[in-house]
Amino acid sequence: MELEVFKYRRDLKRTIEAIKREKLTIGFIGGSITDSRGRNRWPEPVTAWFVDKFPNVKIIIENAAIGGTGSELGVFRVKRDIIERNCDLIFVEFAVNDNDLPKEKTMRTREGLLRKLLASGKSDLVLTYTFCMEMYEEMINSKVPSTINEFEILANHYDISSVWMGLYALDEVMRGLIRMEEWVPDGLHPDLRGSYSYGQSIIKFLEKNWLLKLKLV
Repeated sequence: MELEVFKYRRDLKRTIEAIKREKLTIGFIGGSITDSRGRNRWPEPVTAWFVDKFPNVKIIIENAAIGGTGSELGVFRVKRDIIERNCDLIFVEFAVNDNDLPKEKTMRTREGLLRKLLASGKSDLVLTYTFCMEMYEEMINSKVPSTINEFEILANHYDISSVWMGLYALDEVMRGLIRMEEWVPDGLHPDLRGSYSYGQSIIKFLEKNWLLKLKLV
């Protein structure tokens, strides 16, 4: 089975409209891998890309990621922390922190989270999947870890694009472009180089997406 980093299911219509208005609000929600407080995480190179590509656009960042939390808490705080901030583009990262929880529970909390985000109709959503060592054996054997597969079921149902950042970084490791200890020194949290790799996967997703087709980059 050939695994895919990028799944394009819907264009970034609201993001494009916001760029044309010269004011773009980007939201991030997830766990410690996405939480930028005091560390270099993947939202930083993504933000830098937007600032560089669109110098005339006011870029506002709403990073609502909290370490050690999953979709169960996310579904309760998303309205206050993300929806009410009027984000145009939202990245969701909970695959790792939901990994050890029962499928029945996480499918309910994840679907509730996504339904709340989609209900306003004002934001583009992108699901992002990071990595923990429990996923390694399955991934090198071309299998999709269950926590990611479950997210993909929802992504297909609700027509939401996704980026498997962990697969992108693992491919770099397999090709000798980055060492495992540079990517995830503790098996979970990316170091500076690992965060850059995650960010690059999002940037490539954006560059290959409809932004490029509409000649906005």
